[in-house]
Amino acid sequence: MKGTISSCSFGIMIAMARPRRNQVGPLRKWWNSQSENHFQIIGIISIISIATFLWTMAFLFILGGTTDPDRDHLVPHHWLGLIISIIISFYVLPEFLYFLNQRQNLQDILNLDSRSEVLKRRKEAENAADLLGSKYRARLKGLYEELGIKVKGKRFAIKSLPSKRNKFSNSSGESEEEE
Repeated sequence: MKGTISSCSFGIMIAMARPRRNQVGPLRKWWNSQSENHFQIIGIISIISIATFLWTMAFLFILGGTTDPDRDHLVPHHWLGLIISIIISFYVLPEFLYFLNQRQNLQDILNLDSRSEVLKRRKEAENAADLLGSKYRARLKGLYEELGIKVKGKRFAIKSLPSKRNKFSNSSGESEEEE
């Protein structure tokens, strides 16, 4: 019959419609438990992969590691390091640049003096602070307290830190008054 579903194909459709159980491996469990440190971990991995890439390129092509018979046994290891660093950089660098962009956005907001501008960009600041971790959340809370903005939610149940926005202006202002 045209347009009907057989019982066999119906069973397959039901199985496909059910959500799969997410089996979380030990690496993913560890990564999820380190949500406060994602920016630092990705930054360190990025720096190591770029340093490995630069060193292997220098060894293989600039220092003449492929032509020196004394270093001939190191060449396969350097090629492997080059390939692995390119693969890691391909996956990690875009994520690192995203975190860096969020950190820059938060820094821009923390440097604002206008209460209304901070309120306009509040959602953006809170998302960036949540992504970057508790230290940045505490600095954002410090800015909110300096500008008299009410703080909401459990995520801000932490001790506030100074927003560091007047760090340079205070030190230069004091030196001008002393002279």
